[in-house]
Formats: sequence, C-alpha cells, structure tokens
Amino acid sequence: MHRDPRSFGRLVARRAVIGVGQLFVLLVLVFVLSLLLPGDAADIQNNTFLGAAERVRARELLGLDVSPVTRFLDWAGGAVTGDFGTSYASGADVGTVIAGPFLITGLLAVVASAILLPVAVAAGFAAGLRPGSARDRLITSISIGVDSVPDFVLAVLLVAFLSVHWDLLPATFLGADLNTLLDRPEYLVLPVTVTVVRVAAPLIRLVRAGVIDVMDQPYIAQARRLGVARGSLLARHIAPNALAPAMQELGRTTDGLLSGVLIVEAVFAVPGIASELIGAIGNRDDPVILAIVAVTGVIAVVINTGIDIAGYWMNPRSAAAIRG
Repeated sequence: MHRDPRSFGRLVARRAVIGVGQLFVLLVLVFVLSLLLPGDAADIQNNTFLGAAERVRARELLGLDVSPVTRFLDWAGGAVTGDFGTSYASGADVGTVIAGPFLITGLLAVVASAILLPVAVAAGFAAGLRPGSARDRLITSISIGVDSVPDFVLAVLLVAFLSVHWDLLPATFLGADLNTLLDRPEYLVLPVTVTVVRVAAPLIRLVRAGVIDVMDQPYIAQARRLGVARGSLLARHIAPNALAPAMQELGRTTDGLLSGVLIVEAVFAVPGIASELIGAIGNRDDPVILAIVAVTGVIAVVINTGIDIAGYWMNPRSAAAIRG
C-alpha cells in the first residue's frame, strides 16, 4: 500500500505540535491546582513554630517570595534544558530525586507491556478467526468479566489467595527497592497481573472486532480462492488491516496502562513514581510535582506518536481516517 512521505511528515509534525501543547496546558493546570492547596512548602516544612519574620526568610530561601507566574516560567525554562530545579523538601536536585522511582515504575510498565501486547493480540485473533465458536465465547466472556472488576478489588483478591492463604507471592513491596525487584522477580507478579488485566480486556475485544471485520472483506475471500497460504494470508493481509484500528486504541490503552501502574503502586506500596508524587503533593514540593508530570507527559506523547506512526505504516488510509 502506498505511503505518502508528505502525509507521513504531516502526521508526525501534527502529533508533535499537539503533544507539546497538551503538555504545556497540563503543566499549567497542575501548577494552578497546587497553588490552591492550603499552605506552601515553607508552611509545611516549618509547621507553626516560626514567627512572621522567620516565615518571610524561609520563603525567600525556597524562592517562594516571587510571583507564581515567575516561578513557573523559571521552572519551565530550566526544564526545557533538562534542569528541573531543586526540591523544596530535601534540597536535592529534582532529577536525582525522581530518577530512582521512575526506574521502578518503568520496570513495572515495561514488564506489563511485554506481557500485554502478545496476550491481547493472540487472544483477539484466536477469538476473531472463529467468531461464535466456543473459543470465541470463552475469551469474550473472560475479557468482559475481568474488565468489570475494579483494580483494587482484584488486587485484594489476589493478595488474599496467593499471598495470605497460600503464601506463594509477596503481598507488598514494603522494604523492596530496584535491586530487590531485579533479584526477586516474584515481587512483580501481582502488580503486573493487576496492571495487565486492567487494560488487556478492551484491547482483546477490539482486536477481535478488527479481525472479524477484515475476514468479511471480499479481498480475503478472493485470496482464499486463489489458494494463498494461511500463514501468508494472516501476516500480509489480515494482521495489518485488523491491527491498524487497534493501534489507535493502543494509545488510549497506554494512557490507561500508565495510570494503572500508578494505582497499582499505591495498592502494593511500590516505591515508584506514584509514591514520590503523593509525597511531593503532601510537602507542596512544586518542582518535584511538575517534573513528574512533565516526564510522564513526555513519555505519553512519545508513545502515542509512535503508535500513530505504526498505525499509519501498517494501514495509511485507516490511520488517516481515524486521526483526520
């Protein structure tokens, strides 16, 4: 299928511009919301024991004595060059503060994605190639069933049976760090399971629907009449056309995966970026909050742009129609 380089370039440029604009708006909203919280970093750190003069001095030391607009623009200017500023709470470089938690969160996300994509595609194809069969009904019923279970309920059930009742897996990450996760991967089993289940079910059903739709197309019937081998038919004709719409949904699924990882971190006490963000909000540590939002937003934009490019490359007309 013909792929117009100019259309491809416009797609990439459009997604990049939209992503940067969305990220900027998100950062502004987060910063404004942080200003609406009661107190600031000086109040939280020094509690109520400082007099008026000491409070003024504390705000000067933290850089809170300038206008919020100036603070935000100064932070944004530094962030563009990779300098996220200094943490109000610890006085450490923000990049250093968030690096460790992001590695843990990234490990969870990568492992979950490595399991999610093959499982969703394989299950979707298994159901879609034989619609109405017992296999299709079983896969669809399971996907709908697990999709209706909230994350925290599934997490509690898994912990109750696999950790408490049978003592097979660790129930929490308390006391664990990145080295622990690498040395003892069993810590990842429950969090990754909950994360995958959260986003796999709708993706499976979308892949199934795409396969069924493509299988009904006249060119597939013609290819069968011409004796095209089943493997070639699947790889060259069915998969690219069936997965192109699913690739667009994968962008939303990825956003769900990111938010799901954050929820799972809170449930299992994972020392990842969710825990760091909650602590930063409690400390009114604006540079850390903004840095976490910025890095997470950039990751989401890059992933979604990559998915759009992959969808276009697999089926330019389908991707163009979906994205407009």
